Amino acid sequence: MFAKFQDMLLVLVLIYAVYRIATVGFTTINLFILLCAIVAVISMALNRSGAYARAQKKKEEAIKKMEEEKAEKEKK
Repeated sequence: MFAKFQDMLLVLVLIYAVYRIATVGFTTINLFILLCAIVAVISMALNRSGAYARAQKKKEEAIKKMEEEKAEKEKK
């Protein structure tokens, strides 16, 4: 339920940013709003596709492997 609300809010922000750029022009504030909205869309897409979870899992595996290698070196 919250994901749908989040999507609608993000679409609203994108529409507002485009509206502001169309009426006021390319100001720093308008470009910042648009950039933030685009970053949020990309983040949402990566989160929903499971890319964040896979990256976190790979990171944990790499840390565990490094710790095991360190422990082996200490034993020698």
